[in-house]
Amino acid sequence: MADKKFTIREGIEVTEEVVSSIAGLAALEVEGINSLNGGITQSNLPRAGAVRLARAIRILRNEDSSITVQMIVSVKYGYSILKVTEAVQDKVKSSIENMTDIKVEAVDVKVATVNTADNR
Repeated sequence: MADKKFTIREGIEVTEEVVSSIAGLAALEVEGINSLNGGITQSNLPRAGAVRLARAIRILRNEDSSITVQMIVSVKYGYSILKVTEAVQDKVKSSIENMTDIKVEAVDVKVATVNTADNR
C-alpha cells in the first residue's frame, strides 16, 4: 500500500498510507465507533502499520483522479448504526479533502461487529 502516491501539487506527494491514516483517525473520532477492523483504535493506529491498516481501509483511485474510501468498522452497542456510519462518511470525506485537496467521491462503510462491552 505505501508505494502508491498521490500528487497534491507539483513537488508535493502523499502516500496511500497517509490517506488511510487520515481516514482512520477521522472515523475513530466519531462518537459510536469502537474500532476499525482488526481492533485498530485511536491509541494504536499510528503503530498499526500499512498491512494491518489495509485490512480496515482501502483507498481506490477513480478514473477522474478522485478516490473512494472503503472501510470496515466496529460500532458501540446502543448507537444508531445509520447515524454513526453517516457521520463517519462525512468526517472521513471532509478530513481527507481538507488535509490533502484530494477529492473523495465516496466513503463506503461496512459494519463488521457491534461491540457489546459497556462503552457509554
